[in-house]
Amino acid sequence: MIRRPPRSTQGVSSAASDVYKRQELTAVDYEQIKELYARYNQGSDFRDADLFLSAFADDAVMTRGGRDIVGMAALRDEREERYQGQVGDNGRRHYNGSWIITPTAGGAKGRAYWLVMDVSNRPPTTVASGYYDDVFTKTANGWKIQSRTLHSDSSR
Repeated sequence: MIRRPPRSTQGVSSAASDVYKRQELTAVDYEQIKELYARYNQGSDFRDADLFLSAFADDAVMTRGGRDIVGMAALRDEREERYQGQVGDNGRRHYNGSWIITPTAGGAKGRAYWLVMDVSNRPPTTVASGYYDDVFTKTANGWKIQSRTLHSDSSR
């Protein structure tokens, strides 16, 4: 929970007070949002499209490489193309860290680092890294990714 200094609510309309209340996230909210990263990662690593897609809102937008993938049907098509009929462990592991999750009037926004390791080699090797810029929304089915922009670190 975010701590805010005490403030007077005298003269504040109930609508403004309601907005102020909506901007707070509980510890459970933070953990449920962080679980979205795990669903995305493990869905990708184990080629489980349903698990991967369960992290997204129905009308979500994912931007990768300057390309927008809009809505659940397009996200599912993108997963089918990526997996090309293969199922199970792909020998990669996604890791996230340094989460910054901030409440917003409409839900929350976040940024986290990502790292992808190839674990089919010994020792495992890093194959990609970057960060996500995310917008989260709370739906009837819990927190979901409303939009995700994937930024890849450049190779030098």
